[in-house]
Amino acid sequence: MNIVEITTYKVGGISNYIVDLAKGIDSNVLIITGNTTKSGYQKEDGVTFYHIPCALNFWELYFMNPPGSYQKIRKLIQENKIELIHFHNPLFTFITGFVMRPKLPLVMTAHYVVNVKSNKLTSFIFNRAIRLITLYISKRADKIICHNEDYIELFAGWGVDRKKLVFIPTGVDTDKFSPGKSNIKKKLKCKNMVIFWGRLGYQKNIPLLIKAFKNIKTSDTKLVIVGKGPDMKKLNALAGKDEKIIFTGYLPDDKLLEYIRDADAAVLPSRGESWGSVIGEAMACELPVISSDVGKAKEFIGEDRGIILKDETVEELTEKIDYLLNNKEMAKEMGKKARKMIVENYRWGKTIKETSDLYRAVIKQFEGRCKIRNTSLKNIRT
Repeated sequence: MNIVEITTYKVGGISNYIVDLAKGIDSNVLIITGNTTKSGYQKEDGVTFYHIPCALNFWELYFMNPPGSYQKIRKLIQENKIELIHFHNPLFTFITGFVMRPKLPLVMTAHYVVNVKSNKLTSFIFNRAIRLITLYISKRADKIICHNEDYIELFAGWGVDRKKLVFIPTGVDTDKFSPGKSNIKKKLKCKNMVIFWGRLGYQKNIPLLIKAFKNIKTSDTKLVIVGKGPDMKKLNALAGKDEKIIFTGYLPDDKLLEYIRDADAAVLPSRGESWGSVIGEAMACELPVISSDVGKAKEFIGEDRGIILKDETVEELTEKIDYLLNNKEMAKEMGKKARKMIVENYRWGKTIKETSDLYRAVIKQFEGRCKIRNTSLKNIRT
């Protein structure tokens, strides 16, 4: 199969998910991005990218691309004999052409968050926008992949054709995300380390983590924040000149793993997640997680594989961080149970197989419709 994956470049867990998908699936995969200043083909990390430059972006969520971008990609698709387009809900302007004039099978993955914990007005506007986008795309897409099975009923209730909705969990590459040795704490000159990784945006609620960390009682501890995003400047300002708070920027997985493997706890105080890939990755590395009650967090963490925040306040998060740092044997046991749960239920191989099977089924159905349509046209003409 010749597949195009359309996504953002090096932003959060979605980008990593698609790169791993491209590597693991038995197909020729081209990844098209539209959120950087890069242009043209690029080989990186064992996969092939084609970058459409971004002219303007809004909150790093909606990206305006130069005029003619859609036509450029149409030509690219013809040259590479692409059989299916899979887009991962990035809002690039050139995607409109594919949605309005689908000449190839279209699959979309609903990575976005349906419910965001915020004030009533913001939540209403956000949820309404997501609903309208989902309904619009669903009329033209052949299949919509949901990483959270709860979205199946929700989208169907909105009016999306249930036959188009497919549940495929994100999965975790438990060979890559695994426990191992690291000496990062020695390099950082600290005894304890707390880590966050992901997109630095409103959804992730990182100010709560920074405020809580500033109040912890456990000495000789550093907070490492890995990632990039629109809130970088604001978060740096909030951290101030606190040398115990370290921003690394975006890190490739091999560098990220050095930090994860030497950390004592991962914290995800997010306002909303569809699945929560960071939680799964942390658990696969035997790292205890403190998380807000979002996505599949409660199911993943359970009663003894980490901590779910109840009130999601600065005081509560401060207390939980101190608790894990001062009970390391218990935290270590949490981590072991966490990895066991991920390995047994969310291995990456299952995700690869189910996605590949879906691609083949969608291509076959599309070809069948084309044959019926061509036969009907011949009959009309004769």
